[in-house]
Amino acid sequence: MLQEKYLYFRTEADEDDDDDIARSALYPVSSFMGVHPTSDTALTLFFLPQIRNNGDGQADDFTNNDSIVLNINQGKATEVMQDIVSAINGGPHSDGFITVADDATTDFLGTTKAAVYVSGDITSCGAISIAAAFS
Repeated sequence: MLQEKYLYFRTEADEDDDDDIARSALYPVSSFMGVHPTSDTALTLFFLPQIRNNGDGQADDFTNNDSIVLNINQGKATEVMQDIVSAINGGPHSDGFITVADDATTDFLGTTKAAVYVSGDITSCGAISIAAAFS
């Protein structure tokens, strides 16, 4: 049986202040919807929402995705996207926990000692946006 992998992000630089949904998040890889550049130094990753549920199926029914911004070296969007895919597909000896960007420990894909991902072009975790629950 295949083990689910998870992607971890933390934008808080001080571990003692890591206490809300805007500072750290963990997503199963199966909820990853896609990624695209949002500037020459940023990528935005999209995930199925952690909190929001589908409404009643009417024409105006919608669900916003959660998103995470990664700050990257200028012009390195393709390399970082390749690093993320390599991390997701890496293994088979993995605990399933993939740190993509952790500002508190400065651990980023491509910079860890054991990483097989080579670019090291993630510079920090930007905004973490968790969609609010339907009211």
